[in-house]
Amino acid sequence: MKTLFYILTVIALSVSCQKVIDVDLNETNPKIVIEANYTAEDSTVRLRLSLTTSYFEPISTSSLNGATVTITDANGVVTPLTGIGSGDYILANYIPAFNTSYRMTVLHDGEIYNTTSKLSNIVTLKPITYEYSPGFFGLGEGYFCYQNYDDPIGVSNFYIAVISKNGYERSKVTDFILGDDRLTDGNSVSRPLFIDSLFVIGDTIDIELRSIDEKIFKYYSEIQTIAGAGQATAAPSNPIAIWDNGALGYFSAYGNSRETVVIL
Repeated sequence: MKTLFYILTVIALSVSCQKVIDVDLNETNPKIVIEANYTAEDSTVRLRLSLTTSYFEPISTSSLNGATVTITDANGVVTPLTGIGSGDYILANYIPAFNTSYRMTVLHDGEIYNTTSKLSNIVTLKPITYEYSPGFFGLGEGYFCYQNYDDPIGVSNFYIAVISKNGYERSKVTDFILGDDRLTDGNSVSRPLFIDSLFVIGDTIDIELRSIDEKIFKYYSEIQTIAGAGQATAAPSNPIAIWDNGALGYFSAYGNSRETVVIL
C-alpha cells in the first residue's frame, strides 16, 4: 500500500504545473487502510491495519492494534484472526475451499469494515520456455521467458504473474503482470515476460501465476494506470473501493502455481 500513496503524491506534484488542483490537505482526517491476503498455498490469512498520515508524509502509516478481525467462509463459519502487534493480524492453517467466496470483517474503534473475495480454482503453470532475441526498442540482446498454461474453457479467469530473478522477487504492485482470458478462453497460452531488460545466460527465473478474482484484477489495473498516467491526467484518483465504509486497501484470496528455469 505504501506504493499506492507514493504514486498518488508523485502524480499530484507532476501535474501541478499544468493545472490548478484543489487538494485537500486536511491532516486531521486520516483514512483507515486494510491490506489483506488469503494465500491458499500456505493456508494463511494475513491482514495489516493502519492509518494514513498527513499529506506531507504520504508514505508513512501508523499501525492499528486491538481490532477484531474475522473471516467468514461460504457456509457462514466465522473464524477470528489473532493480532500479533504492529498492526498485523494472522490466521494459520485455514484450509481453502476453492471456487467459493470469503468475507473479511474488521471492527475497529466502533466502526465495521467488510469486503469479499472469491478464491478461484488454480490454473497450473507448464514448464517455462525461453527464446533468444537480438534486442529491440532500446533493449539489448537477451532472452524472453514465456509463461505457459492452459486456460480453462467457459470460465472467466484473471491472473497476476510475479517474476523473481536470481532470488529477487518483483513484488511491488506496479511490477505485477496482469492478464485475463477475454481473448484466450479455453486456449493454451504462451506469454513472453521480461522486466527492465531481457534475461541473460545464467539467470534463474521464477514465475508465480496467481489466480485472482475480477475485483482485485480491476483494483490492480487501476493502480497501474494511475502509476503510468504521469502528466496525462489533471488530478489523481483512488482505485475502485474494495472495502466498504470508506476504508482504503484490498482483500485478495488466491491460489497460485510456480515454475523455475535457469537460462543456459
